[in-house]
Amino acid sequence: MDKQQKRLIDGPLFGGLVSLAGPSIASMMFTVVFEVVDMFWVGKLGAQPMAALSASSFYVWMLRGLAMAPAIGALARISRRTGQGDSSAVAQATASAILSTLLYSIAIIVIFGPLLSPVFHSLGLTPRVRILAIEYAGVFIAGLLFVYLMVIGEHILRGIGDTKTPMIITGLSLALNAVLDPICIFIFDMGLKGAAYATIIAQIMGAIGMLWMVKRKLPQTCHFKLIPSHKFWRNDLLPILSIGAPVALSHAMFSIIYLVLSGIICRFGDAPLAAIGIAHRIEGLPYFLALGFSMATATMVGQNLGAGHQDRAEKAVYLSLRMTSIGLFLLSIFFYFKPELIYGLFTNDPDVITHGIRYLKIIAICEIFLGFEVILEGAFSGAGDTRPPFLIIVPGTLLRIPLAYYLTIIANMGVEAIWAVIAGTTALKGTLLFIWFRRGQWKHKNI
Repeated sequence: MDKQQKRLIDGPLFGGLVSLAGPSIASMMFTVVFEVVDMFWVGKLGAQPMAALSASSFYVWMLRGLAMAPAIGALARISRRTGQGDSSAVAQATASAILSTLLYSIAIIVIFGPLLSPVFHSLGLTPRVRILAIEYAGVFIAGLLFVYLMVIGEHILRGIGDTKTPMIITGLSLALNAVLDPICIFIFDMGLKGAAYATIIAQIMGAIGMLWMVKRKLPQTCHFKLIPSHKFWRNDLLPILSIGAPVALSHAMFSIIYLVLSGIICRFGDAPLAAIGIAHRIEGLPYFLALGFSMATATMVGQNLGAGHQDRAEKAVYLSLRMTSIGLFLLSIFFYFKPELIYGLFTNDPDVITHGIRYLKIIAICEIFLGFEVILEGAFSGAGDTRPPFLIIVPGTLLRIPLAYYLTIIANMGVEAIWAVIAGTTALKGTLLFIWFRRGQWKHKNI
């Protein structure tokens, strides 16, 4: 048992959680910075490219969400095997995870590539915005294999308890992305499509770095081959995907629902659609703060359950909830009282700023519940019990569509009603997940 693993299953909870969460949060904050930089450069192209980036981002996030199927399955299995102290089983689980991701990513490209144009044509976007959105998402799909390989490499490293390496590689990848953005957008005169090329190039380099470090982190005596045996499909691929599929579907459904909401929002013009696109990048700060703790929580839960420390795993979750709630409360105060300072960094369009200010004020009221949703999803994922988040998050997010349609189109309450629906359903999901978590059945999940 190495020093880091001993800290996670035997040391002080606060120290173990912070040792994992600190690099994870830093890694997530790099993503926030990238999203801000990305929107900053695209914002110089005008409101239509910003609206196109907003609409295409939901499709891109759906594809990223689907990457969670092999990633979460791998993290749960690898963290559990690490907690059990079985290095050969860790190596085998790693090989299975990488091979599963290769096959899975090819299937996703084949399925969702042809759907790109029909999806954006169905949203009712203005012609120029639709063309730009299709171009951006098309470049992203072309490089999707490397996006998924970077994600699986990150989750393998987190599963064995290493969050510093993914932080460094993610930071370097996003730094490269930020440098390439103005070059591709303006110097090479690619416009919005240039931002997509910058992203894919950075993801290729990140994937190479993650997988290289995975190979280095495994014991030198552990060898594996990326060749499927006849038992691979039943013993590895299906178990990995069955664990991760509910989380992946939850994440994908979130993005699909926002695609539909984009179709409702664009009835009110390009300005509110551009505003919510900026807002989602601003919300990346609280979301990724929670996600960093969520990843740490998943690893803590997985390794401690593997070591037979069920009570310790539960205490780690509650500690993570408390720490995240404090951070989100402070951020929500800033969002509510000073939203104009934030939006002024991205655009000078007064209509976009007005819609954005209203969005942040409404969403700030329920921001703490976002932390409950994200942290508890990580806790369930670390235990390999991913059905509860699926059964709560998917219906809770789906509820946004009929509510948004009724309040804006039928009741004629305006686009602000959509912002209220988003906030209210976030509170509902966080509350229900907490109630289910307290039942404790996740402690006894075998994987």
